[in-house]
Amino acid sequence: MTKKPFVRGGPPARFTTRLKLRNADTDQFRHVNNAAIATLFEEARMAIFMQDALADCMEDRHVVIAHLAIDFIAEILYPGEIDVMTTPIRTGNTSFGLTQALYAGGNLCARASATCVLMDSKQGRPTLLPDPLRQQLVPPVPAACSDASR
Repeated sequence: MTKKPFVRGGPPARFTTRLKLRNADTDQFRHVNNAAIATLFEEARMAIFMQDALADCMEDRHVVIAHLAIDFIAEILYPGEIDVMTTPIRTGNTSFGLTQALYAGGNLCARASATCVLMDSKQGRPTLLPDPLRQQLVPPVPAACSDASR
């Protein structure tokens, strides 16, 4: 599957997650509920941290959402599958930002931006992003700025 931009001319997604819609995600008219859309975005974010390559550095750590904004663009109908495209946009010491786009049938249906904080599960406090996670979250460098284009 080719990576779709979030909006025309936008950056390609770093991570793509395909999810199957469930009847429980809908109202009586087969529309996917707005709260379910937030959950679909969460499931796609969590898939990033469940990668085998990050298992060691995520031990005793978890991610919490400090801010979440969702734009609902078009309705999504059950049954079906959706694709959630996720791209890191910034990293800090203990936090990072992601943008996400949800596509159904190739159409952009919702966009989200999230500020996430990495927490130490035992202490319940923010903790520094370990290098393997930071490497996964470094925002992509535009082609015009990469060494390859010089």
